[in-house]
Amino acid sequence: MTNNYIYVFECDYGSRTKERGFIKDILRNFDKDYVTMVGAMVNNNPYSLEFYITVNLQDDPKKFEKWVRDNYPEKLKRHNIFLNALLSFNLMTFIDETMVDLVLVEEGGGPLFHWIEKDLLESNHPQYKPMKPEQSRVFISHSSKDKDLIVNPINAYLQAQGIATWLDSYEIDYGDNIYVKVNEGIEKSEVGVFILTNNFFDSSSGWPITEFSTFFMELMRGSKKVIMLNAGVDPGKIDSMMKAYRYLDWNDGRGLPELGNAIRRKLSS
Repeated sequence: MTNNYIYVFECDYGSRTKERGFIKDILRNFDKDYVTMVGAMVNNNPYSLEFYITVNLQDDPKKFEKWVRDNYPEKLKRHNIFLNALLSFNLMTFIDETMVDLVLVEEGGGPLFHWIEKDLLESNHPQYKPMKPEQSRVFISHSSKDKDLIVNPINAYLQAQGIATWLDSYEIDYGDNIYVKVNEGIEKSEVGVFILTNNFFDSSSGWPITEFSTFFMELMRGSKKVIMLNAGVDPGKIDSMMKAYRYLDWNDGRGLPELGNAIRRKLSS
């Protein structure tokens, strides 16, 4: 008795032409008595664009599965998606390789794909490119006790000036390893802004001194720059390594423009 086996591969609607090689390889490597159908099922709903490659086998599937693992290990075979769930989609089966080239095209408006590919759309209409957050370039080191009155206003000002910052409130989620995330932030940043207050040097704050030590080591290698912001610290509390640096004054927020200018100079130097 011969059994049918259906395989459903999830693909990217917006980059469908990349799948030409996969479909052609199936048609080229398996005879029509074994692979009885290779097709594409497409959902053209603009709010839920979907594209699946379906393959029907009439024999032991181990040969096909090994071929996929050996040649296309990145292919995602959807589990628990059945053919009857896709019957409302646009469907086309491929007879030969020429048909693949005719159907899987960048342009939209065809019988199978109504919308053009993502790269072509964005090339023709740059206004449709998605907004991507910029890489954080400025690490803000502080005591959490100063977050509301000093740190958040500084971050808001820098964001308004188009300066991408690393601030733990936005970068560390519940369940994250704090040590790992802080080190990632330091590694990716070019400038460290250290908000010096009495809380900064309080032993219960923990992280700020560790962050400065890490930045200082990178500073010695010439790969990082630092800015010290005096936000009301007692001179006697300042670490000896920090006393060698010229400070900016917070001055109840009036020093923000000077801070922004100093960061820009550091980033451009």
